Amino acid sequence: MRSAFVFVFLSGLIFYNYRCFTSTFDDPIFQATIGVVSILALVIGLLTLIRMNWVFRTGYGLSDLITNWSMGIFFGLIISALMVSIVFLLGDFGRLVYAVIEKISNGSMLWINRSEWVGYVALFMSILPVSLFIYGMARGKYHFKVREVQLSFSDLPKAFDGYRIVQFSDLHSGNYDRFSAMEKAAKLIQDQQADLILFTGDWINAKSEEIVPYKELFAEMSAPDGKFCCLGNHDYGAHQAWHNLEKYKYINEAVREHISDMQFELLDNRNKVIARNGEAIRLIGVENWGNDPFPRKGDLDAALDGISSNEFKLLLSHDPTHWDKITIDHPEHIHLTLAGHTHGAQFGIETKRFQWSPVKYVYKRWGGLYEEKNQYLYVNRGLGFIGYAGRIGMRPEITVIELKAE
Repeated sequence: MRSAFVFVFLSGLIFYNYRCFTSTFDDPIFQATIGVVSILALVIGLLTLIRMNWVFRTGYGLSDLITNWSMGIFFGLIISALMVSIVFLLGDFGRLVYAVIEKISNGSMLWINRSEWVGYVALFMSILPVSLFIYGMARGKYHFKVREVQLSFSDLPKAFDGYRIVQFSDLHSGNYDRFSAMEKAAKLIQDQQADLILFTGDWINAKSEEIVPYKELFAEMSAPDGKFCCLGNHDYGAHQAWHNLEKYKYINEAVREHISDMQFELLDNRNKVIARNGEAIRLIGVENWGNDPFPRKGDLDAALDGISSNEFKLLLSHDPTHWDKITIDHPEHIHLTLAGHTHGAQFGIETKRFQWSPVKYVYKRWGGLYEEKNQYLYVNRGLGFIGYAGRIGMRPEITVIELKAE
């Protein structure tokens, strides 16, 4: 039903845009070109919706390149059609205002023709989104960025002053189409020379074997105090597997085995002592905990077992929703939580003074550093991608966090 509505909506936009273009420009070759492009857009839209219905119903093809590229082109198509329609609607509104003024002044409504400059603006707006989406798929998705954050704590053990942590998240390894890109990312992580390497969930999309080609890369990573991770929602399989006990169990066990092979220690509702020069901090990890339909396996109480209140605590929790719903008001003070999950929507605008992404309307904490009640949350924007096979204005991220003792 949703797909039918989307297709009808898209068809309406395309038909309106076609009529506007052909009434604005009378060149027959241009009109024929617009007609062919409109038909192709409708065919692409229909085929993509049919495929996505099948993918989400069966769970097959969720990670393949055809799905990713078709969704990327489809999103670009929708946005292009919307932007063109907005331009023409604004132009038509101006024509309506002019006609009403003529009616009031002269007693008869006079409709002026659509201005060609409005048509040129609409043409530009049809090309811009598609160009951006192609850039995001061709380059943006592998344009890695290392972000450095320094955090000071009054109760951080002195032995950990200057302690460096590297965090990466949301690999979605099945979507990588170039081994060299994953190799580059792994090298960037290792080059940070961190004391601790942490991964905050979503090794895969839907199938446990997606990570297999890259296992050696992550097995070769090293840090003085080790490599640790927690599970993300996709590490339990595709959405269809979450309610299929047998499928869920198989995928989850296979992912755990791959994690072990990569020599990462999985903190699934457990904690680990990180010791240095006679002092220690506690590294805690919970399984995924998120709003429906995502799994709620995380158990912070169990993960805190054996930890005293005066210890410095660092938590790995894939979904930032967990911080607002559970962590921040928990009786035990969690100094720093590291999360991922949102990807920053893989789309947004980020400058030194301004940050925006459409994901902010879904997740309160969607990217970067947050502080509340003397506790910190850092949400990594992800190293991979899903759905749209690209990134626009939201670069894939490797985070380096340096702890400082006040």
